[in-house]
Amino acid sequence: MKPNHLTNHSIQEGIFFLLLSACLFWYGMNSYSNSFNKDWSQSPYLFPVLVSLLMAVLAVSLVYQGLKQTKDSAGNEGSSAKKCTAQVLVVLGITLLYYVALAVLKIPYITFGILAWSLTISNFEIVTVIFLLAMMFYLGVRKLPVLILVPIGTSLFLSVTFRAMLHVLLP
Repeated sequence: MKPNHLTNHSIQEGIFFLLLSACLFWYGMNSYSNSFNKDWSQSPYLFPVLVSLLMAVLAVSLVYQGLKQTKDSAGNEGSSAKKCTAQVLVVLGITLLYYVALAVLKIPYITFGILAWSLTISNFEIVTVIFLLAMMFYLGVRKLPVLILVPIGTSLFLSVTFRAMLHVLLP
């Protein structure tokens, strides 16, 4: 039996991420063309363009992987497809809540002095810790040290790297 490529989830996901990368690339290029800073090395829109290009490469590899797969049984795929679709929708919903929380919530800054560093905890750090905690819990991580240390460590790493070292404003 010839495999039906339209029901292959790798191909569907690859096409979805390819479209998403095209939108991100368009955003970066459109914003760059409308900005006053025309130097790519100084432009904040270089990052979305690079991310979109990397995402496009990964999406094409996902489509290629899906084309190489063969379907063994058609009866099991229906329930598996519904379960997979529900999981993807839950992850997208949690991610959407994260972005809405970043845009809507206004938490006052809290500043801590740690040795030579002055650490400012803001909306970004708090929402990122909650997002990572919820996402890891949903994906099945149940070890308490991992559930605590990874979100806090990731948030601190991003905060120190972008605020203190690169002097970039976080949302």
